Amino acid sequence: MKRLGLFLILLGSLGCGKSLERQIQEQVRTFDHASLSKQQVEVQNVKEIGDHAVAEVRITTAVRLVKKDGTWVIEEFRIGDRRWERAEHILAVINEERTETTLQQLNLITEGIRRYTDLNHQIPKVSSFEELMDILSPQFHNQVVRIDAWSNPFSYQAIGANKYDLKSAGPDGDLGTPDDLFPD
Repeated sequence: MKRLGLFLILLGSLGCGKSLERQIQEQVRTFDHASLSKQQVEVQNVKEIGDHAVAEVRITTAVRLVKKDGTWVIEEFRIGDRRWERAEHILAVINEERTETTLQQLNLITEGIRRYTDLNHQIPKVSSFEELMDILSPQFHNQVVRIDAWSNPFSYQAIGANKYDLKSAGPDGDLGTPDDLFPD
C-alpha cells in the first residue's frame, strides 16, 4: 500500500447539505467511476476561497510494480476493488492534456506579442520570458503565465527586428530537444 497526496480544486456547487469534507471525500472516492472505500480517502485540510475550495486529500491504495533493469517501476495503480489502471495510460493522457494546454498558452502569448507589435511597430526587446510577460500583461495578454503545463519556464528570445523564438521545453523539460513545443 502506498499513500498518495492529492490536491483537488473543487468548484463551489458541491451541493446539498453534506459537510464540505464529506462531499470532497465522496467525489474523490467515485472520481471517474473509481470505487475507493471511505477508509481509503481522508480529507486532511480544506480551504474555501469564494466559490472554490482547495482540499488536501490522502488516498491509500496499492500499486503494482515490475522490475526493469534492476529498478522497480510502477506498472499499475489500484483505483478500486479489482480495478487497476496502467501507469503508462495515466501518463499518456496527462501528457496529451498538458501538450494541448501548453500549445493554447503559446498561441495566446503569440497573440499578445502580435498586439504589442501592432502598437509599437516592433517585437518586445527583452532578455527573458519573465520580462516579456511583464510587458504584455495586462494590456496585450490578460493572464500572467510563467510556466508551461509541466511547470517548466517558457523560453522567449528576440531574433532580429521582427522575429522571435517562443517555445516550451515540452514533456522532457529540456530545451532544444525534439519534443519542444512552438506556437502554431
